[in-house]
Amino acid sequence: MRVYEYLSSGRTLHMTLIDPDKAPRGNVAPLVRAAVDAGTDGILIGGSTGITQTQMDEAVEEAKRAGSTPVIIFPGSICQLSSKADAVLFLSVVNSVDPYFIVGAQVQAAPIIYRHFNNLEVISTAYLIVGDGGAAGYMGAARPIPYERHEVAAAYALASHYIGFMSLYLEAGSGARRPVNVEMLAAVRSVFPRVLFVGGGIRGEEEARALASVGPNVIITGTIAEEDPDKLRRVIRAVKGASPR
Repeated sequence: MRVYEYLSSGRTLHMTLIDPDKAPRGNVAPLVRAAVDAGTDGILIGGSTGITQTQMDEAVEEAKRAGSTPVIIFPGSICQLSSKADAVLFLSVVNSVDPYFIVGAQVQAAPIIYRHFNNLEVISTAYLIVGDGGAAGYMGAARPIPYERHEVAAAYALASHYIGFMSLYLEAGSGARRPVNVEMLAAVRSVFPRVLFVGGGIRGEEEARALASVGPNVIITGTIAEEDPDKLRRVIRAVKGASPR
């Protein structure tokens, strides 16, 4: 099964985001094993800063050896590619104020993927940054959408749907003080019928359960995998128990 079909399988999945630059001693394998044991449905690998091509290859190889779930690249730059992964989220920061992050980096990356990484499944993804935005918002020169401006997020999501993006990633930023709220997620879900990711700032079971009840395709957590595997297990259980699909 191709990764996009897996993401569209009809239930809300949980995926774990791992930043190789933040993994203890650069070793992602223990984090992957802990996440897989906790019940995660996939691994995303990437980060906003400081990751080289070599690090990506090593991290993806470790992740593939440590678990049987799909490994997807979540690139912070055109350096963060690896032929060893199953797929790549081909991200466009749709609310960036810098054209480079909307289409410039993608123009640079497309020939590289075509010539050297054409085994990767490419999933075009509108990357919509809200709230604090975190490092991703800063590095991507985004103008984050305030948490309470649900209609603005929905307008971006609808535009992304009409443009033809295969997926949309609603992002509050790594380590955000709070996640995307349920009302914003519901507004986006109502107009974006394809694969919908939501992540950033999700630390507790109640937050995860509330978001899962709206019916996104994938809920992503990262920080808790590094800090508390037991909490990760509870969050994953909450996601899967609340999914309306």
